[in-house]
Amino acid sequence: MTYRMKKNYFLSVVFLASSLSVFAQTKEDAKKITENYDLKKIKALKEFYLKKGELDKKNAIEKAKINNWPITLKGENGNFMELMKLTPDGFPLYYSTENANAAKSTRANHLNTGGSLGLTLNGQGLVARVWDGGTVRRTHNLLTGRVTTVDDATGTIYVAHSTHVTGTMIASNASPVTKGMAWQAEARTFNWTNDSAEALDEVQGGMLISNHSYGVPIISATNVPLSPWYIGTYSAESYEWDQVAYSAPYYLMVASAGNNGMDDNTDPAAFGYDKLTGNKVSKNNLVVANALDASVDVNGNLTAPVEINLSSSQGPADDRRIKPDITGNGTDVISCNSTTNTATISMTGTSMASPNVAGTLMLLQQHYKNLTNNFMRAATLKGLACHTADEAGNIGPDAIYGWGLLNAKKAAQTLTNNGLTSWVSEEVLNQGQTYTMTVKSDGVNPLMASITWTDVPGTINAGERPINDATPALVNDLDIRVTRNATTYFPWKLDTDVTAEAIRTGDNNVDNVEQVKIDAPVAGDYTITITHKGTLQGGTKQNYALVVTGITSNFAINSTSSDLTLCANQNAVYTFAYKQTGVGTTNFSAAGLPAGATAVFSPTSLNTNGNVTMTISGLSGIAPGEYNVGILGNNGTETETRYRVLRVYNGTFQPTALNTPANGQTGVSTSVILKWNADANAESYNVQVATDSNFTNIIANATQPENTFQLTGLTQSTRYYWRVTPSNRCGNGVAASATVRNFQTGVLTCGFNFTATNFSNATIATTANAEATVPVTVTGGLTIGDINVNVNITHTYIQDMTIYLQGPAAIGSPIVYLFEEACGDNDNINCVVDDEGSAPACSGNPAISGNVTPSQPLSSLNGLVADGIWTLHVEDPYNGDGGVVNGFGLSICKVTASLGVGENEIAGLKIYPNPTKGILNIDLGDTLEESVTTLSFHDIQGRQIFTKKINATTGEVNIDYLQNGVYMLTVENGNKKATKKIVLNR
Repeated sequence: MTYRMKKNYFLSVVFLASSLSVFAQTKEDAKKITENYDLKKIKALKEFYLKKGELDKKNAIEKAKINNWPITLKGENGNFMELMKLTPDGFPLYYSTENANAAKSTRANHLNTGGSLGLTLNGQGLVARVWDGGTVRRTHNLLTGRVTTVDDATGTIYVAHSTHVTGTMIASNASPVTKGMAWQAEARTFNWTNDSAEALDEVQGGMLISNHSYGVPIISATNVPLSPWYIGTYSAESYEWDQVAYSAPYYLMVASAGNNGMDDNTDPAAFGYDKLTGNKVSKNNLVVANALDASVDVNGNLTAPVEINLSSSQGPADDRRIKPDITGNGTDVISCNSTTNTATISMTGTSMASPNVAGTLMLLQQHYKNLTNNFMRAATLKGLACHTADEAGNIGPDAIYGWGLLNAKKAAQTLTNNGLTSWVSEEVLNQGQTYTMTVKSDGVNPLMASITWTDVPGTINAGERPINDATPALVNDLDIRVTRNATTYFPWKLDTDVTAEAIRTGDNNVDNVEQVKIDAPVAGDYTITITHKGTLQGGTKQNYALVVTGITSNFAINSTSSDLTLCANQNAVYTFAYKQTGVGTTNFSAAGLPAGATAVFSPTSLNTNGNVTMTISGLSGIAPGEYNVGILGNNGTETETRYRVLRVYNGTFQPTALNTPANGQTGVSTSVILKWNADANAESYNVQVATDSNFTNIIANATQPENTFQLTGLTQSTRYYWRVTPSNRCGNGVAASATVRNFQTGVLTCGFNFTATNFSNATIATTANAEATVPVTVTGGLTIGDINVNVNITHTYIQDMTIYLQGPAAIGSPIVYLFEEACGDNDNINCVVDDEGSAPACSGNPAISGNVTPSQPLSSLNGLVADGIWTLHVEDPYNGDGGVVNGFGLSICKVTASLGVGENEIAGLKIYPNPTKGILNIDLGDTLEESVTTLSFHDIQGRQIFTKKINATTGEVNIDYLQNGVYMLTVENGNKKATKKIVLNR
């Protein structure tokens, strides 16, 4: 989505923080992280955002030339700025660097070699990712041999800001003054262009954390204020990064909050607040504020209140979500400079606080990996950081410090003592489920329990809502409560008055980090309850992290193995680390075992620290599927259960139930979508379609994970047979004859055309959220065998538009999307939308012309009765460009049941290429009745264009002189006849 600029205003994007990413130390770790990712979807998202970013920038540059805006410039403070895109209401956005004893403040030094915890966490084997505004000086002696500048592999025009940020994360320990948080890690660094698309590339390799030190300031370099509606709102960029995070749940984006703390929002939610924009308002990332150097003693304890740097941007989000999330130290940070290989420089800003936090989080991932042989999901890492942060600012969370100052020492101790004085687990809440857990407060420390989850992307605001609209961006609303006797304790939530202290008197329906804190608990048992509201979106379950501190237990069990996927003839083997305090014996048993399975423990009990193995066998008799299995420890007075996921496949398959078309169905279109029941035991399906029941003449053979298959190019009046064979890693099913189905295609009769006459609502306004609708009425009782849509729209910058066709209410008001923000800054559409068309050329004027494919298949409408009102919808949510629907019509081929089955067909007929650029090759096969074959060519309205006779089994037809479009070719030889749809598209 990109927007045409109408006003001569400037807007700059400040450089706020740096990047860091931790990823797997080995290829096996990367595979483990990504094994449950939908890589196909991630790759598609990458291509979408890559194209979107390129078009956004292209459009911005074209408008810059018209309005005489600079493409790059230096601000008065020497900050580098680059024009990247436009806002929905036409402001140019410039990504910009802007600068207004970090390890000591966040306590990262306690995790490093020589720290008080006795750990050696220096980032060994980890790879940080950094997105920034220029090339890092990879030859710097504090970085040498450990930095890859991915977007500029050999460039030598280095930038101070990106070099400093990278150094803050990984600079070597040559000097304690400049030592990075993860000083033995490596880094892959990128320019900020196409950042989300590049991030989607990196997550496929197991990236866990990235850091971004740029954002949209509320005041541009030329002192033009940003539109107030955009500040604090859940924008397209907020959505974009939430979508990236949701597609890769182990990936955490770390972003700086911004340096507008001393600037004024012209229409804030509260004076002095409400200064976050773009991805700083995303739900699933970690946004970092900038504090002064903290006063910390040798044990890592704060000795004075934390003080914010006044330049740090304040939140919250418009829906009163807690943003920023956390605070780091970004004031007077000394690190690498780009001028020479030995130069250093002191910089200040959230740009420095963010890599300070991101580098520290790398160490926590490293610690968790050492303890459990796994990495944390992003929600777990974020929740742990927020849960263990030092109190700062108002009591509870606030819109300046977020949850407080990062305390890496406490976070690491929470992981080390998991099960004894703390609890950290990754759970799943199913639709309608209630989760409960009993913990014992130590009666000394506050009892704190928090949940964090990666939420489904929310609903974008493109400027249509009131300023500071508080509509929640939260989609899946989980709830946590802690109870003791008749008392219920609720989670923190910001007050509607954002200047006031946070409250904890009821639901939090906006944040995806919820924390209950009981300040002075009485020692004893407390019950934690987790539920959800409404229907969970994105599936029937929601993963979340649970963190609890201020508790006590005499023993702990923690998994050191991963979730398992295996075959039913295998055994599932899980390992656990056992710790205990004091004396006593803990006995082990299984929890959540599927019926018929058995578990054996070695050893069966422990009375000292050690390891225990749980081996689950007897899986061959259980139903294939996913199970939560666990180990339960009981010492006579306490119980503790730790779960892992077990996914079981079986080499024996049940017959696949085929659904659509119905068995023996007649009058089926020549384009049809095959559907069958999903099988919990299948990882993929092999689909075969043939013209005989023995499957000797197979016309389609495909293997795919989905339980649908689109079949096109079928011959009229022909019976087809189809079968589906499921398979998984354990074996392949067998398509028994009982599971073979058949259907018969009907006869297509074309030339039914319906043209719109009512254009009363055909104008597409230049204001945001414009919509045009044009109806057309279809009569005649036509059963759709093929449908094309004729569209003629005048509109500048056609990428703004989403265009879809909606069918009559009598057939369920089906919707097919024709174009979804296609072709960028090109103008005008005049085309025929056809499943058998080509991808839009996106060039010339009109930019979309000829026969083009829709975003979704029109063949999904086949078999429906077309009578009623069909409506073309054109939606344009952005300001600045408009247009009009000049024409809209439907061309329908009706399908009727054939009187004959294959005996009247020319079985071996082949016509190619189709679509064609002008030359059609005809191959009649060898089953002809007569020596002369007649070819008849008609247009889509049924008008005959020409006939031709051929006296051989092969021939050629030249239709290059015709206009691009859809035609029907009828081939007749004796009593045999076939009709094919031909697409001419040069």
